[in-house]
Amino acid sequence: MSAQGKRVVVVGAGVGGLAAAARLARQGFDVQLFEKTRGPGGRCNQLQVDGFTWDIGPTIVLMPEVFEETFRALGRRIEDYLTLMRCDPNYRVHFRDGSDVTFTSELCTMGRELERVEPGSFQRYLSFLAQGRTQYRISLDHFVGRNFDGISDYFSPGVLAKIFKARAHRRMYADVSRFFQDDRLRAAMTFQTMYLGVSPFESPAVYGLLPFTELGVGIWFPKGGLYAIPLALERLAREEGVRLHYGAPVERILTEGGRTTGVRLVGGEVVPADAVLCNADLPYAYEKLLDPKDAPFKRDKKLRFTSSGYMLYLGMKKKVPELLHHNVMFGRDYAGSFDDIFQRFRVPEDPSFYVNVPSHTDPSLAPEGKDALYVLVPVPHQHANLDWKTEGPKVRAKVFQRLGELGFPNLEADIEVERVFTPDDWAGTYNLARGSAFGLAQNFFQVGPFRPANVDPNVKNLFFVGASTQPGTGLPTVLISARLVTERLVTWARKAGVTLSPRTQTPAPVEVAA
Repeated sequence: MSAQGKRVVVVGAGVGGLAAAARLARQGFDVQLFEKTRGPGGRCNQLQVDGFTWDIGPTIVLMPEVFEETFRALGRRIEDYLTLMRCDPNYRVHFRDGSDVTFTSELCTMGRELERVEPGSFQRYLSFLAQGRTQYRISLDHFVGRNFDGISDYFSPGVLAKIFKARAHRRMYADVSRFFQDDRLRAAMTFQTMYLGVSPFESPAVYGLLPFTELGVGIWFPKGGLYAIPLALERLAREEGVRLHYGAPVERILTEGGRTTGVRLVGGEVVPADAVLCNADLPYAYEKLLDPKDAPFKRDKKLRFTSSGYMLYLGMKKKVPELLHHNVMFGRDYAGSFDDIFQRFRVPEDPSFYVNVPSHTDPSLAPEGKDALYVLVPVPHQHANLDWKTEGPKVRAKVFQRLGELGFPNLEADIEVERVFTPDDWAGTYNLARGSAFGLAQNFFQVGPFRPANVDPNVKNLFFVGASTQPGTGLPTVLISARLVTERLVTWARKAGVTLSPRTQTPAPVEVAA
C-alpha cells in the first residue's frame, strides 16, 4: 500500500484524542486532528473570569504512573511538561451528624482519624488497603491495560481467576462493608465510584482500587490546574508533527463500502483519510456523525449512562482558609441518594456534593487574597422530568444552606464571580449524550468486552478513543485508551500492508501558548 495508507484523521481534541494523535504520529502516521472548539481539552477544560481560574471537569490526578507512561512512550519526561503537586491531606469528609474525617496518606494520622470514628477500624483499614493494592495491580495489568477481542478473552480460565481475585464479581458497597461497621466510614470508602459516575451499590468491588489509589498512591494536582494536562499533550502532539485544526467541527464521518474515507467538516470541506479515530463521545458519534446504515449501533437503547453534574464556579472576595483543597459533604440518605440519581432520575432531597478550592494549592488560580471555589453536585443525566432552569436554583439554594450549617453562613454574600454549568451544558458544549458527564457507566456489563469496542465492527478502519469506549472513563483510563487504540491502528496498518516508520529521535520542543 502507498504512503497514503498512513493518513489518520482524529475527531476531537480531548485528552484521549490528543494522546492518541501524538502516539500515532510517533509511529509514523500522518495525523490531522479536527476540534470544534477553539482549543484543546474537551471536558478537561478551563474557565477564566476576572483573574479566577477553574477546571471545568476533572480536578484531581490519580494513578500518576499512567501519566508518566504516556510521556515515556513518546520519549519524554513528564516533569519537563507538567509539575505535579501532591495534595495531603487528601480531603475532608463532612457527615450529616456534624462529624468529619480528614483523609491522609500518612498512616499514623489516618489511624487516629479512623479510631476516633470507629474503634478497632485501623487494622481492618490496613487490610482494606492491601486488598485495594491487589485490585489496582490486577486491574491495570490485566483488565484496563489490554484490548479484549471478544467475550471468550474475558472468560478464559486465567482472566476468570483474576476477576475473582479482584472481586470484580461483587458489589463495592457490600464488599467495603466487610471492613467497616460504621456507616460513615462505609460511605467515605465508597463514594469514589462517583468519579466514574456510578453508584457504589451497583459498581463492581474492583473499584476498591480507587480509595487505595487516593490513599496509598496519593492525590495529585498539576500546577496551573488540570487544564495543564491537555496543554502538555497538545505540545507533545505538535512536536510529533500532528496538524491541529481548532474551530473546525466535523459534520460527518464518511463511509463507503464498509470503510471510512475521511470526514466532512461543517461548511462542506472533505478531508480524505485512510482511517478515522473518533474522540467525540461514542454514543453521540453513532447518533450524529455516522450513517446508521453503514455503522449501526444496536446497543443504544440498552446502554447505561453515568450521572451528570450541577456545577458552581465561584470567585470569592476573600480567602476561605477553613476549607481544604478537596472537601466532600454527605447528605442524610446515602443509599437513597443514589437511587434518586440513577433509578428515579431526580435530585436528592438532601444532596451530597464536593467543594474544590484549587487556589489553596496553586495561589495563581485566584487574585491575591481571594479563592476560587468549584462545587460539584452529582445529579441525574438529562431526563424529561427535570427542567434545569427551575431545578438549578433549588440545588444552588441547598448547597449554600448546607455550607451555612457547616460554619460558612456568609459564603454566598462573599461571591464576586459566579458561573453555573448544568447537564444541559454538558450535552450542548461537549456533545455528551444525555448530558452524562462521565460517559457510559462502568457497571459489570459495560466493562471489558461488554463495553463498546475501540474499533467499529462494521467499518474496518474506524476507531474510537475516550471515556465511553474500552477500557472506560476517568483521565488515567482515557490515557490507557489512547495507548490501546494506537496498538489497534498499528496492527490494522500492518495487516493492510502499510510500511510505518516509527520515530526514534525526540523532536525539538515547541512552545504552546496557554
